[in-house]
Amino acid sequence: MRRWFNLVIPVIALTAVLWSCTKDDLCSGETPTTPLMIIEFLDYTDRSTPKPTDDLAVRLRDTDSTFVYSGISDVTLALPLDTESDQSLFYLINEANSVENLNVVTLDVYYQRQDQYVNRACAFKTIYTNMAFESDQTPVSWIRDIELLTPTVEDASVHMYIYH
Repeated sequence: MRRWFNLVIPVIALTAVLWSCTKDDLCSGETPTTPLMIIEFLDYTDRSTPKPTDDLAVRLRDTDSTFVYSGISDVTLALPLDTESDQSLFYLINEANSVENLNVVTLDVYYQRQDQYVNRACAFKTIYTNMAFESDQTPVSWIRDIELLTPTVEDASVHMYIYH
């Protein structure tokens, strides 16, 4: 009888714990949270053709040792914007592993933040509005032009084109 009792008590306790969780207690991966700024890389000469980068690294400008991404050779990039500041500063380094040919362009993104309540488990998400940017690209830098498509980052659509 004691053996049966030792088995039933843990099963009842586990059932009670699992039964007491509500949908709001777990933040599902499908729940929209703070969006990333999506950048698409396009060919400068044929502005509608996607063009992948060559070994791209993205570094936070405020911190020399913090890489956001490295070794990317893709046509899209998702950058996290700072949720505690109205500005995000990035170094975009093309051909990052090339010692003699360091192609660095800075990208300063300015915005206003709006926090929106999601639910009890996920808490808040940040929406970025009134976006603007500055860049130090020149006619000889690897980035030839930048186009901001929308002044608001609130979903997973493309927000900026970079032509190279």
